[in-house]
Amino acid sequence: MKTIAAFFAARRYWTDEEALASAYRALSEPMAQAAECRLIQDPQELDALPRGDCLIAVPMSGAVQRSILQAAARYDSVVLYGAYIRGNGPASVCQELLRCNAAPTLMDVWAVLRRTAPRTQLALEAGGLRGALRVLEAYHAVRGAVLLHIGPTEPWVISNAADPTAYAGRFGLHLRTAPQDELAQLYREAGRGQARPYHDWFAQNASGCVEPTADDLWDAARMAWALTALLERYGARAAAIACFDLLRQGTTACLGVSYVNDCTPMSIACEGDLDSAVTMLLMKPLTTAKLWMANPGLQPDGTVNFSHCTAPICCTGAPLPCTLRSHHESGIGVSLQVELPLDLRVTACRISDEASKMTVHTGRTIPGPYESACRTQMHVRFDDMRHYLDTALGCHQVFTFEDIEEELRKLAAQFALEVL
Repeated sequence: MKTIAAFFAARRYWTDEEALASAYRALSEPMAQAAECRLIQDPQELDALPRGDCLIAVPMSGAVQRSILQAAARYDSVVLYGAYIRGNGPASVCQELLRCNAAPTLMDVWAVLRRTAPRTQLALEAGGLRGALRVLEAYHAVRGAVLLHIGPTEPWVISNAADPTAYAGRFGLHLRTAPQDELAQLYREAGRGQARPYHDWFAQNASGCVEPTADDLWDAARMAWALTALLERYGARAAAIACFDLLRQGTTACLGVSYVNDCTPMSIACEGDLDSAVTMLLMKPLTTAKLWMANPGLQPDGTVNFSHCTAPICCTGAPLPCTLRSHHESGIGVSLQVELPLDLRVTACRISDEASKMTVHTGRTIPGPYESACRTQMHVRFDDMRHYLDTALGCHQVFTFEDIEEELRKLAAQFALEVL
């Protein structure tokens, strides 16, 4: 993403050119690594603004509203930044911006852009500016990305878009399909040399093993290599894999899904769930934690036990304790029983309803009984359980292990998604 930071100052307010140059340097230097900075003192100078994806518009005075609006119209995304606010620059500079009417200018422009350019964001401090740019990085990472559909969606996944072109229309994705036989062929051709990095990752980080044999682990590692190689072959940033047919190969894709979501910039959803795959694609650039797709098990006390066999090992940073287990439904192959931390803030998200809506729910992990369900389990008490039930868009939820509700809402606005 190419970002331009434009600082707008009117000469009628800034009569001392040297003072203006000094204020511009003080404000622009902290941004220089993230953006190409320009000072705009005259509407004629707008033509010299470089092309880019995003404009950071910084009012330094009054009488620049129309110039900011004209500049904003040239960029796909805009962040309006309140540099005049205490702490966003040297105190003397912030005071001077206030004297020059930068504050009412910011509000005047925001009131117009929020109506005419819905993807505009408002940032009032440096952390908010970094967050806004992270949202836009995610937006541009999604647009034009390849989403790979490996095999048909499993028949029990009933909430995906009826017309897969909905994902392309909403998010600008390129949806490609790969037959499961192509993945199976890569698996059959894989040797231990190719599988070793995956094998060693799980062997070294597993704290125990119950059902799988040594050969089972090698087979699961070969499938992990095949899955990663297939995504790279298609240039895919995300995939939805119909994993149950792969059981005919005598192994599972659980370790491969875990590895990709844990150790690469790509992401994979199970069971051919395209809604979850798109959700992962949007969430991954926004979070420093890892992503996990899980099934809900509603509880009578208003909590939910989420479970699935594909949890990343490094959900929150360092490897977590985990046990190698067989696949829950079939009893074959290898999956993961990861011990997820308690008293941890989490965010659950899903995109669905023909790629038109998003749900975002925050909660906290709590103790709970281990149930006869998929291997990794996590009991969650949502902040608003009634809202979770009333807005459910599907079975699977995609989790990250930190609170990114605000970022997700801002990203939803970029794609004109309705947040329920």
